[in-house]
Amino acid sequence: MKILVVDDHRYNRELMGFILSDHGFDYVEAVNGEQACNIFNSTPDIDLVLMDINMPVMDGYEATRRIKASLGGKLVPVLFVTALDDDDTLAKCLTVGGDDFVAKPVNENVLLAKLHAHRRTILIHRQLEETNKALEYHRRVMDREHSIVDHVFQNGLKQIDVTCPNLKTHLSPMSMFNGDLYLAAPSPSGGLYVLLGDFTGHGLSAAIGCLPVSNIFSAMAEKHVSVGDMAREINLRLQSLLPSNMFFCAAIIELSQSGDRLSIWAGGMNDILVLDRQGDLIDRLVSLHMPLGVLSDDEFDTEVRVYHPQEENRIFVYTDGVIEACNSDGELFGEPRLEALLSTHPGDSVEAVWAAVEEFQQGGVQEDDIAIVELLCSPLSLLDGNGDPLPLLNPNWVQRETLPWVLSLTLSPAHMREGIVIPELLNVINNIRGVGSHQDLLYTILTELYNNALEYGLLKLDAELKLEPEGFSAYYKARERLLKDLDEGEIFFSLSVVPSEDQRPPKLIFSFSDTGKGFDFIDVTDVADTDENDLSFGRGIDMVCLLCDSVEYTNQGRTVEVTYLLT
Repeated sequence: MKILVVDDHRYNRELMGFILSDHGFDYVEAVNGEQACNIFNSTPDIDLVLMDINMPVMDGYEATRRIKASLGGKLVPVLFVTALDDDDTLAKCLTVGGDDFVAKPVNENVLLAKLHAHRRTILIHRQLEETNKALEYHRRVMDREHSIVDHVFQNGLKQIDVTCPNLKTHLSPMSMFNGDLYLAAPSPSGGLYVLLGDFTGHGLSAAIGCLPVSNIFSAMAEKHVSVGDMAREINLRLQSLLPSNMFFCAAIIELSQSGDRLSIWAGGMNDILVLDRQGDLIDRLVSLHMPLGVLSDDEFDTEVRVYHPQEENRIFVYTDGVIEACNSDGELFGEPRLEALLSTHPGDSVEAVWAAVEEFQQGGVQEDDIAIVELLCSPLSLLDGNGDPLPLLNPNWVQRETLPWVLSLTLSPAHMREGIVIPELLNVINNIRGVGSHQDLLYTILTELYNNALEYGLLKLDAELKLEPEGFSAYYKARERLLKDLDEGEIFFSLSVVPSEDQRPPKLIFSFSDTGKGFDFIDVTDVADTDENDLSFGRGIDMVCLLCDSVEYTNQGRTVEVTYLLT
């Protein structure tokens, strides 16, 4: 520790020098304030100054003021050594930057105690300086890495340049990187895909999964695949990418070009809210699946909910950051407050919800990412970044001739027990051009017809069991038992594709036949006249009739043939 001793009296300097030398301190001397400043500026390793007040040329006040002004962030204590002890003098010493006092005549023990105390302060300050330098270095490195990652995200996230008046959104990340993800893309048939999801956590660790999801979403939207298959592909990628404690809650929606059909796959998300024109809540679409990235591919369920909204219904989707926003009392924003707000702002619900959340937080810190999407169910008008109508992604999608496929299949009891008949059929049918966007409906139709052939044709189950309170459980226990014991009987499936002609869309014509005893199929295809209590032909045939162009039962109910239009 080097000390600068400043005093115009040689005796005082020598006395200080003896004390400092005896206790291992290095020192230099100055005879006045001006010399002290010159020595201090030319000797960078001075750690402390013992300063007299009254000196010729320049007094201790001015010298201290100049020394302190030259320090920057460095700590060099100045101890005034003075016989003056009036309040004005001591106050002035502190005002010009002095740190402590030593009274004259100097007491050796007091001087040494003060020097040791200030040495500890100097060491602590230097340690803090070193820590700050290290932190500043790491901050610069982190800023550079964030800049690189941000560049990668901006260029890697495949945001398709599409504007849709039917869509309103608000995204508010709580930090630089967003763990909530919103994506939208046109489908080749003029519809619209929308994805809203929420990764576990927030910040960069949560956002890291956005890149693969974005790439899969954009690629599969261009191929016009089912939202269920899109969810499966995303799940497969995230399941191999994410750690076991991380997942992706998501809702993937496809709205048809006419705005009257929604295909929805939702896993782990809040209820999707359906609002009427007045903003009143008329339906809740509950998430039926686990979040993405949790289940293995064998366990994953691609089942999609098909929903037919009324014209100008609004679909409101949001992430947890909305209802879990807290005020200063720790109270949550909550679902009741959100739903009450929606009914009072039918035209600007997205903006109103975000404004209400901000006000509710009372200027506090946002604790989670927030994302809100509202989708108007009406005919779509898709625009590019310049506001011009967006062309189909692949015009040839509607111009190429559909190949005249023919497919037939015979299912034995062993195949039926496998439980994967319909997914396997769809994997094959999906290769037919134009089928991708119809997979959700085809899954519903094929499942209903196949189950009818199996359950009523071969297993001879009684549908009226389902009318009893415990009927469903009894029905499916009986189904499982009878299927296990089934050793004879077959189901035949056939499919043919009729290419488009005379500006009519391509048609799928498929049939199921079973070797059972049949059933009374009179008026089965006349939905208007069907007795809703007559369950002999299966609970969902009326729905199948509505979805298909034609449904025809023959062969005493053992064969059903349907025609489905690929519109």
